[in-house]
Amino acid sequence: MPIAMDQAQLTKVYLTDLERNLTFFGIVNTLNEVNNNMEVHLTDVKVYEYESSNYLYSLPDVTFTRPKAILHIEAA
Repeated sequence: MPIAMDQAQLTKVYLTDLERNLTFFGIVNTLNEVNNNMEVHLTDVKVYEYESSNYLYSLPDVTFTRPKAILHIEAA
């Protein structure tokens, strides 16, 4: 069964993809957990290299599905 995160509970987040060494900072549009995967749609996104915290680029929005074991998410 999918689990949806209430947008009111967690609006701005840091979402780190440990496998790709990237951290995404943005506003949660949708965040669902399905079959050990996280389906994420963020808006107003800034992307950083995880290890150095160096700013890389911005995106108006990004959507991806990744295994939840390699993602770390925290409220900003």
